[in-house]
Amino acid sequence: MKANNMMKIINCMAVSGILSLTACQAMAMDRESTQEGKNHLKLPHANNEILTDNRIIKVLSTTNHGEIKQAKTALPKLKADDTRKYAQMMINEHSSNETKVQELASRLQLTPQVSHTSTSLQKNSDKIVSKLTKSSNTTIDKDYMMSQVKEHRKVLMLIDKQLIPNTNNSDLKSMLAQTRTTVAKHLQTAKQILIKINEK
Repeated sequence: MKANNMMKIINCMAVSGILSLTACQAMAMDRESTQEGKNHLKLPHANNEILTDNRIIKVLSTTNHGEIKQAKTALPKLKADDTRKYAQMMINEHSSNETKVQELASRLQLTPQVSHTSTSLQKNSDKIVSKLTKSSNTTIDKDYMMSQVKEHRKVLMLIDKQLIPNTNNSDLKSMLAQTRTTVAKHLQTAKQILIKINEK
C-alpha cells in the first residue's frame, strides 16, 4: 500500500515537473515572439521626430520611389506569375501615387523636406535593392515577397502612428488615408503570395 502511494507521489511529481518545464518553454517562446514582433515592426525614425507636412510629403515620395526601385530590381529575375504580376502592380500603383503626391505638393506649395524618417526609409530600401540584386534565381521570389510583407507592415504602422497624427491639412490627411488603403491591400496580397511560395 505504501509502495503504491509512493509511486503515485513520484508520478505526480514527474508530471508536475514536465508541465512546469512545458509552461516555461511556452513563456520563453511567447517572449521571443513578442520581441521579434517589436523588432520586425520597429518604426523607421531616429528620435520620434515631429513630421511637418513638408517632411510627410518627402516620406510618401521616398516610399513610392523605394517600392518602384525594389520591384524593377526583382522583376527581371522573378519566376512565378503571381510574383511578377505583384511587382508590376507595385511599379504601376506606386508610380500613380507618386504623381498624386507631386500634384498635391505643388497645389499646397509644399517643398519636400528630408527627415530622419525619410532617410531611414531610403537606407532600408537601398539594403533591400542590394539584397535582391544578389538573390539567386531559386530564392528571388521568396526574398522579394518577404521584403514586401515586412515593408508594407512598416509603412502601415508609419502612416497610423506618425504621418496621419502629424498633419492637420485635410487634403494631405485624405491622401494618407487613401494611401493607407492601398498599402493594406498590397500587404494582404503579399502575404497570400508568400503563403503559396512557402507551401511549395
